[in-house]
Amino acid sequence: MPALVQVLGLALAWPGLAQAEELDLSIPEAEKKPLELHGMLEMRYVNHQLRQDSALYRLKYYNQNPGAYTEEWRPQLELKADYRQGIAHLHLHTHHEYREFQTEHESFSRVYEGYLSLKPSAGVTIEAGKKSYSWGKGYAWNPAGFVNRPKDPDDPELNLEGYTALGADFIKSFGGQGLQTVAFTPLFLPVFNNENTELGQTGDLNRAAKLYLLLYDTDLDLMYYGGPNQPDSFGLDFSKNLLENLEVHGELAYVKDARKQSVGSGGGVNIERENQLSYLLGLRYLTAQDTTYILEYYHNGAGYDGGQVDGFFAFQEMAWRQWLKTQNPLVMQQADAKTRSYYRQKNYGQDYLYLKVSQKEPWDILYLTPYAALMANLEDLSFSLAPGASYQPVTNLELNTRLIFPLGGAGTEFGEKLDDLRAEFWVRWYF
Repeated sequence: MPALVQVLGLALAWPGLAQAEELDLSIPEAEKKPLELHGMLEMRYVNHQLRQDSALYRLKYYNQNPGAYTEEWRPQLELKADYRQGIAHLHLHTHHEYREFQTEHESFSRVYEGYLSLKPSAGVTIEAGKKSYSWGKGYAWNPAGFVNRPKDPDDPELNLEGYTALGADFIKSFGGQGLQTVAFTPLFLPVFNNENTELGQTGDLNRAAKLYLLLYDTDLDLMYYGGPNQPDSFGLDFSKNLLENLEVHGELAYVKDARKQSVGSGGGVNIERENQLSYLLGLRYLTAQDTTYILEYYHNGAGYDGGQVDGFFAFQEMAWRQWLKTQNPLVMQQADAKTRSYYRQKNYGQDYLYLKVSQKEPWDILYLTPYAALMANLEDLSFSLAPGASYQPVTNLELNTRLIFPLGGAGTEFGEKLDDLRAEFWVRWYF
């Protein structure tokens, strides 16, 4: 992003023009500052109670002995800067993190967002740079979020790194009760240097577009994404308030000729091309007692069916037995490479249910919000249960805690997770 950083530096050095004002005895409105700075500092502690007979534990620690539990310390800092001058808006969002895990230490810094936005008229916006997009209406998953980074369903509200793009927004509003608003968003996502490398090869120019309609109080989006090394993808989402306190939403995604890799019980790798259909249907409901329910069903067209998952775990068991017999690390290294297409997905099955229930200020305890989240694989009936709580004792300070229990039998998604229990505590300070 060297060019963008240079643009930001020039913009920050651009002095605002002083404007003379006539003498006025009325109290003037506070002038909005052209430069705004915000940030968030977080300290997170994670304790992993390890499931030592799980497939993932054996794959990760086959030649190590970490013990019954491991600990992580993850301090992180996020900084945001916004500079506005006339029709121009410069936005920068950086993420800085340090991780201490057992005897390992690492630190990294990333630009999550850094873009220039120009608004020549009320209905036109042009943007260039790195931006985090949020296509789709789902809470835990976004099958139609073709230009989004995949969410972590355990932390669906976390900020995510964006993609570098050149795009625009064209918006037109109408009167009446039928079609009220139309918006069109074209995007071009080039692959160059170290930008957008997940989206193809250097020199590729990927394309995306979204058409938004506000029709009879229903939000609708039609989406497309494709490129030289990306399959053509078509999406649809909607959101509608059935009642003041009840909202329904959904997504549909169709990906043509997508590449899919699977591994059999004997270790053979099968690569095929298939058309993948994914969809999500969900609701949000707020009761008079300030209890919020979020419920979603998700079908993952890119996921693996029961037979493929059985072969996946059988192969890992075979590799583990070969390792015990030969002590040849190449056996487990090959197993890791062959199973990566499964583990890189947050959820590699095909059908899921998600439920989150949160209660605002129970028993009149101000600024306390306890919650519980359930995520279930509907095919193998394994699930994850995550109770937690958030508390804000003072302005800009947030205390959070959470326990995650992955539960299920052998050969199931959550039953073969690395942890028996994951306990987390983190503090956030906003400034």
